[in-house]
Amino acid sequence: MKLIKSSLYVVLVIGCLFILAKPGLNQSGTQSDVTVPNPGEINPQPVERGSEPPQNIGGIRVDRSGFDRNLQQADFGRSVQMFEELQAVEFGQYFGTNFFGQTVSPEEISQSLCNLAETTGKKAAVLYVISLEKQLELLLVLPNPRRCTEASSKQNDNSTLFVRKIVTAANRKNLQTVAKQFRAEVTNPNLSNDYRAFAQKLYEWIVAPVQPELAANKIDSLIFSMDAGLRSLPIAAFYNGQNFLIEQYNLALIPSFSLTDTRYIPVANSRILAMGISKSTQSQSPLPAVAVEVPTLTNILWQDGQSFLNEESTLEKLESLSRQQRFGIIHIATHAEFQPGKVSESYIQLWNYKLKLDRLKEISRQLEWHKSPKVEMLVLSACRTALGDEQAELGFAGLAVQAGVKSAVGSLWYASDVGSLGLMTEFYHKLRTAPIKAEALREAQLGMLKRQVRLQGGDLLLSDGRRIPLPPEIASGGETIILSHPYFWSGYTMIGNWN
Repeated sequence: MKLIKSSLYVVLVIGCLFILAKPGLNQSGTQSDVTVPNPGEINPQPVERGSEPPQNIGGIRVDRSGFDRNLQQADFGRSVQMFEELQAVEFGQYFGTNFFGQTVSPEEISQSLCNLAETTGKKAAVLYVISLEKQLELLLVLPNPRRCTEASSKQNDNSTLFVRKIVTAANRKNLQTVAKQFRAEVTNPNLSNDYRAFAQKLYEWIVAPVQPELAANKIDSLIFSMDAGLRSLPIAAFYNGQNFLIEQYNLALIPSFSLTDTRYIPVANSRILAMGISKSTQSQSPLPAVAVEVPTLTNILWQDGQSFLNEESTLEKLESLSRQQRFGIIHIATHAEFQPGKVSESYIQLWNYKLKLDRLKEISRQLEWHKSPKVEMLVLSACRTALGDEQAELGFAGLAVQAGVKSAVGSLWYASDVGSLGLMTEFYHKLRTAPIKAEALREAQLGMLKRQVRLQGGDLLLSDGRRIPLPPEIASGGETIILSHPYFWSGYTMIGNWN
């Protein structure tokens, strides 16, 4: 990897002054503090924030109006790099971290997508969703349709690989209004279909403009890099009037391509460390289905790992086990909150300790999760995000970066104990055979949508017919829960490496 160890964190006025860096090709991303191979170490400096998003931190002032004007005037390649730089600044400010290195160019993204398609058999495209004051900008990067070796050896006309669409009806005010209404309705536990009008409008604005190009290029995986205020949208529940978006594509959310380690390593043979808390601790409500979820993963579905419940689910246990052996997957079934305000307000609840999100990076570095063999995936099966809050969604969308892992799976809201059990057990069942992680999550969500994963006779029924007995406190009222509604499945999101 060609990595320039010059700081991206210099005095920068977004939209008025940008770093003019020559991008270097790297399939695993080029801009990071820990997630790319062999990055130079830096010492992140804590960044203090008030309750409002920062405007001037570490010598960087984000001039969003200037950014909007300049992006509209820039060509496609410069627009992609401008947005990549903006994402690095926003996530860096939130996490108090200096991201350094080069932002990738669209040509490099297209080449990486081509390489990954040849490796995995799955064709992904990256869609940048940029919310400007007066319009919505959609920047789509497609994989080169020719063989990657041929594509990389020639100077090609890339005009068909880069698609730019402008949606004037979706100005920032209109888009945020519809997004807010969509989130409110799809998370309504009354399980009505009132969300569909807003889900259809978001599909019309964000996906429909690029649908012809996605179809023409036979894209099966759609990777979103979202602007502020949009990162907590349950994109799986976007609706075209007949189908949900999850019925069309494998889906994932990335902070930016430069901040994502996209290298492909199959996880089917990875060891799993599963921890969970089913009892009430530190004033948290109990999660009785966790007592079924955790042993089911390690004893039935995966059978290659270790599991710990309740009093054994401590930070000390996590640290000691991670030092003794390498786990490819770390699964934590407990309350986790992505809160408004500073990064230290967000946490993962362990038995006797709230692991704050700002400490997560320190701990992951100490445990060397970022070193080969890396932790491929961190799963938080019962987390919740302050929907629509820009700081909370930075924590959610940046979870993989902060944890120093390649992928993270989390829920935007906590729907139900049994819903989480259904989604997670089906996800790990599919993860054994799916070619990429995002497809395993998609198949689990489709299993719930199509009622292949359902409650029956006091058991949880999986798509392959296996029955998992439920705890009495869940089984007694479980028959009335319809898991097919997007309230139960659409909040789960693949974050970071989708492969």
